[in-house]
Amino acid sequence: AEDKRRRNTAASARFRLKKKERELAMDKKAKDLESRVGELERECEALRRENGWLKGLVV
Repeated sequence: AEDKRRRNTAASARFRLKKKERELAMDKKAKDLESRVGELERECEALRRENGWLKGLVV
């Protein structure tokens, strides 16, 4: 019974560690994606302005 308890404690610790690592990886990915969204929004706005300027040249 003592051996089983030790194995279970070790398995629980490994599980908690892996869970924490997954959470940290997901947090990093979320921050990276938020940054990318910001970049794309700025690029989109610049392209909209350029598009409006080009339309002004045509008319």
